[in-house]
Amino acid sequence: MVVVAQLVRAPGCGPGGRGFESRLPPHFFYQWDLVMKAWIDKLLVIITLFVMLPLSASEILVEYFFQPGCDSCEKVSAFVRPRLEEEFSGEYKLIRYDISKEENFLKLAAYQERFSPVSNDPVCIVLNREIYLGGYSTIDDRIYEHMRQLSAAGTPAAVELKNTSGHELMERRARGFTFAAIIMAGLADGVNPCVFSTLIFFISLLATLKIRGRQLLLTGSVYCLACFLTYLTLGLGLLSFLRLFSGYTMIQKLFDVVLPAMLIVFALVSFFDAWRFSRRGKADQVILRLPEKLKMRIHQLMRKGLNYRFLIPAAFGLGMAVTLLESVCTGQIYAPVLLFMSRHSDHAMKYFMLLILYNLMFIMPLIILFAAAYKGVPLMRFIGWSKNNAVYGKIFLGILFGALAWLTLYLH
Repeated sequence: MVVVAQLVRAPGCGPGGRGFESRLPPHFFYQWDLVMKAWIDKLLVIITLFVMLPLSASEILVEYFFQPGCDSCEKVSAFVRPRLEEEFSGEYKLIRYDISKEENFLKLAAYQERFSPVSNDPVCIVLNREIYLGGYSTIDDRIYEHMRQLSAAGTPAAVELKNTSGHELMERRARGFTFAAIIMAGLADGVNPCVFSTLIFFISLLATLKIRGRQLLLTGSVYCLACFLTYLTLGLGLLSFLRLFSGYTMIQKLFDVVLPAMLIVFALVSFFDAWRFSRRGKADQVILRLPEKLKMRIHQLMRKGLNYRFLIPAAFGLGMAVTLLESVCTGQIYAPVLLFMSRHSDHAMKYFMLLILYNLMFIMPLIILFAAAYKGVPLMRFIGWSKNNAVYGKIFLGILFGALAWLTLYLH
């Protein structure tokens, strides 16, 4: 039996008999290939641009902060910038910032807060927002080496500086100034001639009554504690009163004018007192002092108080009474400081802690004086020290008042 196989061509599906062949014309695929190749070429060009442009535009960002009329700034312009142009031409982008303009000063302040430089020079250069060079000597010594390293490393684009509002930045910057000002003001108030002379008189009365050793130390401690609590309570009361006006815009603006003006006047009067005392050596001709009648009243009060049979309660009562009476004199420092704190301390706990700090500094000289008396230091040495340093004390007060005035205007 023979099997015969015959190849039969099946008719096409549908009319025309084209079967499984594509119905598209042959030139369609050729055109499609051209379009796809064109799009792929364009995509490669775009990718190449995105990748290569940052690399080719990786100029070193040089931000130059200067102040017109500054000697160091002129040196940088005369010596550093020409050498940069000669050695690194085309490799860096220089942006100049005149810090006499507010927006430029705030930018510099932001950099200084970030890098915490040791010096506060009027001229500085920041490289790629990552390297801070302050002062002509530092710039001239280090910038060329840093530039070579950045150039060799294929410098990436500079990272944007964190955006911080000017008010927020200045407030943060002023906290350290505020803390230091409160410490200095408290110490100055404690060595105020009004307080110092009264305390010397009190120690002389204790010496007359043969109060020595541990009894003197205990009496002095109680007296200092009374001074601290009384002055703190007085300050809290006045500060709370001043804070009542915080919601009144007109009164706040008045404070902004009155406070620095009052501090400047006190500074000038303190310098005048120092000059007058250095010329004549007479305490009664000093303007910022405890009135003579009030001084005599305090002395009488001390004599009567120490005749009380219970010494410790008497010392506490005397500390309270004397502190209140002396506030007529010590208020010359205390009142401006309280007004300053009421204007620049937003939270109750913050100004309460500042007030405690102030009063701790206020009683520190009192504690030292009692400790010296306990150790047997002669009373005449205290009197001599007070007289010899009266001029320096007045100068220090003048500087303190001036610093507080500047800080008030700076924060405002």
